[in-house]
Order: sequence, then C-alpha cells, then structure tokens
Amino acid sequence: MMHVRVRLLVGLLLYPGLALQAQDMLDSLQLDAVTISASRGVLFDAGVKVQAIDSATLARYRDRDLGELLRDASPVFVKSYGMGSLATTSFRGGGASHTAVLWNGFNLGSPQNGQLDLSLVPGGLADEVTVQYGGSAALWGSGAVGGAVLLRSGTSFGGGLSAEAGASFGSFGDLRQQAGAGYSNDRLAFTVRGYRAEAENDFPYQVRLNGSDAERRQQNAGLLVQGLVAGTAWRINPRQQLKVDAWFADAERQVPPTPVQGAGSDHQHDRALRATSEWRRTGNKATSFVRGAWFDEELWWYGQGADSAAYSRARTAIAEGEMRMRAGERHLFGAGLHGTYTAAGSDGYREGRSQDRGALFASYRFRSIGRRFLATAAVRQEWADGVPVPFTWSLGGEYRFLRLFTAKANASRLYRLPTLNDLYWIPGGNPELLAEQGYAGELGLLARHAGRKGTTLEAGITGYRRVMDNWIIWLPAGNYWSPQNLMEVWSRGIEFHGEAGWRMGRTRATVGVMTSYARSTNERPKTANDASVGKQLIYVPMYSGGARAGMEWRSWCAELDAHYTGYRYISTDNRQFLDPYTLVGASLSWRIRAGRGCMLSVLLQGANLLDASYQVMLNRPMPPRHFRAGIRMQFNQPRRAGPAEPAAHAQTADE
Repeated sequence: MMHVRVRLLVGLLLYPGLALQAQDMLDSLQLDAVTISASRGVLFDAGVKVQAIDSATLARYRDRDLGELLRDASPVFVKSYGMGSLATTSFRGGGASHTAVLWNGFNLGSPQNGQLDLSLVPGGLADEVTVQYGGSAALWGSGAVGGAVLLRSGTSFGGGLSAEAGASFGSFGDLRQQAGAGYSNDRLAFTVRGYRAEAENDFPYQVRLNGSDAERRQQNAGLLVQGLVAGTAWRINPRQQLKVDAWFADAERQVPPTPVQGAGSDHQHDRALRATSEWRRTGNKATSFVRGAWFDEELWWYGQGADSAAYSRARTAIAEGEMRMRAGERHLFGAGLHGTYTAAGSDGYREGRSQDRGALFASYRFRSIGRRFLATAAVRQEWADGVPVPFTWSLGGEYRFLRLFTAKANASRLYRLPTLNDLYWIPGGNPELLAEQGYAGELGLLARHAGRKGTTLEAGITGYRRVMDNWIIWLPAGNYWSPQNLMEVWSRGIEFHGEAGWRMGRTRATVGVMTSYARSTNERPKTANDASVGKQLIYVPMYSGGARAGMEWRSWCAELDAHYTGYRYISTDNRQFLDPYTLVGASLSWRIRAGRGCMLSVLLQGANLLDASYQVMLNRPMPPRHFRAGIRMQFNQPRRAGPAEPAAHAQTADE
C-alpha cells in the first residue's frame, strides 16, 4: 500500500492536470481571489519562537556554510569538529538527529544516520533562512524535535537580467569563489549559481603534553567543496505556477588526526544531487500544491589501510499533495498526503535496505477580528513500512495586547524514527527499536516598538520544556556497540533576545543580545548504578549567549560581535568537561556603484580576535585569530514595467 501511495503522488506531480480537474469544481464559486502560498511552518505553528535571518546577514555569509551562519546569527549551538569538518546542531538540548533542516519543504537529513553536515550546505543555497525553535513533528514529520531550519529558494518575476561574481581570500589557504546569473520576465524566471571553496586549514594550535604546553600545526585538514544550484519557475497562467530547483554538491575533505594521534591520511568524498519541484494552483478560496523531490547522496571513506575504504549511498523519492482552503476571513484549513521511499546501501549493511513512509496531515488556523488573537492546530499520522508511528499534534496561540506585547503558547507531541543505521548496521543494528516520542511545550512574551525617527525596540523571552521517551543510545554489547531505547531525556530552559536600533541622519546603529540556558538531563538509568541519571547530556552547553553592535553610514557598514559558550561535559557523569570560551569577531564592508545597475562590495572580516585557544569537541582544535577579505560584483538590468499583476497573485496579510 505504501508503494501505491508514493506512485499515486508521483503521478500527481508528473500530471498536474489531474489535480487541476479536481480544483475546477471550486471555480464555479464566485468568491474573492487570494493566494495562500506560505509554508506550513509559518501558517500553522502559532506560539513558537521563530527567527528570520535578515537579508544583510545572508549576504555576508553567501560564501560561508550554513553551520557558520547559524553559529553567528542565532543562539543555536553548532557542534563543529574544526574548520571545514563535520558540523551539526544542538537545538534546546537535543541531538543532531533532532533537528530538521528543510530545503523548499523537504528534509535534507540523511536517512542512514539522521543528520545533515552543515559544513556542506553553502550559505548561498537559499534566499530565505528561518529558524523555528521547538518541536514541529506534526508539520514536518520525524526528526523535528528540537527545532527546524527552513531554507527556501525564492522566485521573482519581471526582474530582468542579473549577474554576480565574488571571491574571498583568508588565512590558512582559504579561497572561495561564487558566480551566478539570472533572468526573469512576467512568465519565466531562471537562476544559476556556482560555488567553490578550498582551504589548507593548516593552523597552529596549543596542546598540553606531559604537563607542559606545546605548539602543533593542524595536518591533513584540506578541503575542496564545490557545487551548482539552479532554479526555474514558470507562471503557466494567472492561477498556476510551476517551480523546479536543483542542487549538485561535491566535496573532497581530509580528516585531520587528533592531537593524541600520529600523522593521518584519512579522507572522505561526499557527492549529492538533490532536486525539488512544486506545482501550485490558486483558486478563489483554495490553493492546491503538488510537490516532489529526488535526493541521491553518496559517501566514500578512505582510511590509512588498503582495506579500510567504505561506501554508502541513499536514494530518496518524495511526493506530497496539499490543499489549503479559506472559509471567510478568519478560518484557514489545510490537509495533505505525504509519501517517501528510500533505498540505501552501505558496506555496513548485509544487503540493500529500504524504507517506505506515508503520512496524512491536517491543520487549522484561526485569526480573530482585529487580528489580536491567533490560534493554530495541526495533526499528523505517519506509517513506516506499514506500521503506524506515534500520532502527533500541535496546538498554539498568540495574543497581542497593549499594542506592544504578544503572549505566546504552544504544546505538541513529537517523535523521531530510528535511522537505517540504527536498524540494520552490522554488527549492532537493532530492528526492534521503537520510535522516540515525547511532549513539548513553551511559553513566551514578545515586545516590539517602532518609534519616530527610525527607532526600533524588540525583546523576547521564552521558556520551554520537553520530555522524550525511548531515546535511542548506542551502548557496548559484547565486542560491538548496539542501539537501545533506554533513555528518558528531560530538557528545559529559558531563552532571551533583545535588539534596539535607531537612525540619525544617514547613520543607522543597532545593538543586540541573545542568551540561552539549557538543562537537558537523562532521567532513567541505562544500567545498574548509572551515574548519568540527573546529569547534563554530553556536549550540551548549559549557558551560552552573544552580543553584537553594528553601524551603517552611507555606503559603509561595521559590525562587532561576541559569542560565549559555557562548559560542555564530555563524560555522562559530568566529571570531565571542556572549558568555556568567548569568540570576538568584527567586519567592515563598503559598497560603491560601479556604473548603471552595477554594485561593487568589499568585505574585511576578523574572527577569534582575542586569539582564544578552545575546542568545541574533544581533541578537535579550533583555529586561532584569522582574517579574510572578499570582493563581490552585482549587476542588474531590470525589464521595463509591464501590466499590473492579476489580483490572484497578491499575497494576503496572513502571509
């Protein structure tokens, strides 16, 4: 039955006329036209903390990776193994597999290990980056436990011809290049971007040997990452639009030895081809979506020995149909069907493995007259290989009062399916594993004020609580390790952010601060006399925070930022830990018009300016003070203004 669902959805994707016929029934209703095109994460998750990263920040990180962007622009803890090495997230005390990273609505997490290496995601992949905190499994499915990162490639019609090219040079042999071009008229839009990054990463670091400090230099740490991102959109008619995006990525990376190891020569090769598509039809009171995606991911690992090479590959087909319907001005309903089929092979499996997943989901949104109160509800039922997984739901609300304040609340049920490695790895895989499941809730208060003369103030505080049962952990089982559903993890904490901005003539200044307290403990003994009960999970900092200050004057922009990361325990009994560290960085940029429609930008950046010696992960040294300089050229030749767009394309205020 799961195969039938997937084939049906793929058929809808390839033949949108089938969905069109179903929609034609709605055309006979003479109602006002409206577009309902925002993502589920925006429309149907009231009460959760959401952070949209501004376009100016995205522009500065176009030639960096997603891990660096999240580390510097959000309170999310990024577990980095070093420059250019593996980087994953820890949202609100969760693990790397508890974060959903979605590109155009599709989860990029590996079906084999449940994670996404953020160092392989270019900062210029998406035009919009939104960080959604807390659990949202009812909207996005398995893995959306601690939070979600939503990446979206934008579409702009009537923009004419545009092009860009840039390069940056940095310490330790860092060289990055990007180039792109696009063209759009009133019906068609095309974009293509290429990127390339290479670095030696041969930085010096301090290590303590035999009771004294010694200086070493990082070895076998080079990388070459390159890729191509392309997108096209076709406005079929005033009511229909088809959009396709593709991303090819290739990375060759050396794996540096730890300070306690000798010289190493390990390296790995990652290659991925990902494509997404969406057909949308806007009716008078309803909008229909048919989406599809194809992911093909490969990884080669080469060790020092002749027989130490390993290979894995996963191919995933995803199809989804969704309809959203508005009933009056206050009610919005959504419902859909989702299917995912994954086929994977690895040297760690006895044979090829597959997983067939299907889901039904529905959602509802209510906004009161006067727009002071907003409430949403969502439900989702999923099946994995025909077996139902925990039914999930979310319920949230927001209330605006005294013009400045918004009170928020959200509660949800969550789950995460075991990965293919958890189930089938030889030796140790456990096919009897259950899905992790639990409950989460949060309360928040947000204050916003926009005064005269460009003065803005914003401050928000959020408290959260999450309990997850059947938490999967790998434990020794004889001569190998095996995963078990043994832990019950209680996560709770408080987050605060504040920002102020003001304008004086041609000068614009901003200051901001963000802090986080995260307590995440195991509440169930895994073995007799388990010393981890009531202790903080490893590599989850209890305290972290950051501050930044920026100033713009005419075409100049300067920014200073600082980030603090507290103790991270590296033993489950919390007796061993890594020291806290503070990183200070600064940037200076300058823009100048270099002709009609042409803009030149120059950027200078410094990182770890206080030259802190630190480790994010044990025995993985991080770089000392380092710098980079970049230049970027942008060109745009807009088309002549055409006729006004039909009303069916105007977005509603809800979006």
